[in-house]
Amino acid sequence: MAPVKTALEAIESLTVGHPYLLGDELSIGDFYVIRVFTYLSQTPDYEATIAQTSKLRTWWNKVSQLPTVKKVCA
Repeated sequence: MAPVKTALEAIESLTVGHPYLLGDELSIGDFYVIRVFTYLSQTPDYEATIAQTSKLRTWWNKVSQLPTVKKVCA
């Protein structure tokens, strides 16, 4: 999981927006990372893996509740 943590920390450092990764609107970056988090959130190491990426945790908690994301990830 070390490479995953490294990748998430890199994404975290690039995350400048609110409520989405790059600002006020969903972008292709959000859609890419949504796929990653959909898989990652189902692993037993999820909590430990995202422990140091608070912006991504907050982002995922919000974006995973969007109706379109729920529909696609169901």
